[in-house]
Amino acid sequence: MKVLHLITSLRTGGAERMLQKVVTALAPKGYTFTVVSLTEASRIGGELEQSGTSVIALCGMGGVLLPHRLGRLVRAVREFQPDVIHSWMYHANVLGHAVAGMRRRGGRPALISSIRGCLDIRSVDKLGLRVVRRLDSWLSPRVDAIVFNSRCAADQHAAFGYSMRRAVVIPNCFDTDHFRPRPEEAAGLRARLGWDGGIAIGFVARFDPYKDHRNLLEAARIVVSRDPRCRFILVGPGCESNNRQLSDGIEKYRLAGSVELLGERRDIGAIQSALDIAVSSSVSESFPNAIGEAMACGTPCVVTDVGDCKLLVGDTGLVVPPADPVALADALVRLASLTADQRRDLGDRARARVVAEYGMERIAGRICSLYEECAGPGLREGMAEQ
Repeated sequence: MKVLHLITSLRTGGAERMLQKVVTALAPKGYTFTVVSLTEASRIGGELEQSGTSVIALCGMGGVLLPHRLGRLVRAVREFQPDVIHSWMYHANVLGHAVAGMRRRGGRPALISSIRGCLDIRSVDKLGLRVVRRLDSWLSPRVDAIVFNSRCAADQHAAFGYSMRRAVVIPNCFDTDHFRPRPEEAAGLRARLGWDGGIAIGFVARFDPYKDHRNLLEAARIVVSRDPRCRFILVGPGCESNNRQLSDGIEKYRLAGSVELLGERRDIGAIQSALDIAVSSSVSESFPNAIGEAMACGTPCVVTDVGDCKLLVGDTGLVVPPADPVALADALVRLASLTADQRRDLGDRARARVVAEYGMERIAGRICSLYEECAGPGLREGMAEQ
């Protein structure tokens, strides 16, 4: 089966990483992939190319393709002759309709669209995004399937006007071989970064209004005043010392020496394993990769009650209301006050939950079944004969 993935970007976001996981898990099963980014290839695109996947970067701006770039997309579809076009995020979903009507040998390709976020705070969205989302909802009855990565996202988009006739919820999956407890590596990393003797609390997320770093800094002020051992580590694009908003917040709450800005890192597995507690202060999430990865590393989590965070964490961590720094601080202090063995027990339960419910093979199997169902019985019979 040939699958063309069409995605808005290939930066290091949740949708991009989930696409990469799908390709990684299904390529050994006989699937052939071409990945088309409406913008640059970026980091994920480079990693996909290194693994042998064909990647085409259309280099559009803001999800808009000029005619020559749209022509390149049309040529890619004609040359690849996909059995399935799987689009990711609103702009790509809309463009998927434009090319899915192209005939291939044996008929048109199946079209599967993906929604990867919730609609908690639509007021901050740009006008262009709101228009594209509305157009995507009008087109949604025409897809062969629409995949939501959380129950919350499905419910909110149904209320917005999306067709649920062919909707399915398939949560994110996690590579539990890569994201796993690494005690020796974690110990070395803690020593190099100066975390020994303290409680390392980490937030792995890009700097974005949805992630609500301001709320986290307010909570950090309370936490540090109650437990000076605690140190906050912010990891992700934009979480650097030259970020004026973060620097001003650290100064405002007198957190110099208690907050460390690491920026974007490639050793996220080691960092998650080295943390004592992982935290998410987001005001909008759907199904956060960073929390699932921390859980797979055996790190207990404190999350805000947005999206499917509560479902993901279950009884292995603590859940607090969003935009409530006092509640967030109370929960962090509560976990910080546990013994190392008690936190390790919570982390072991968190990893077991991710392995059982959200492992790559389990979730990739559901994606595989969806592809075969949408591509039609004729293709399945042909694959069986081969």
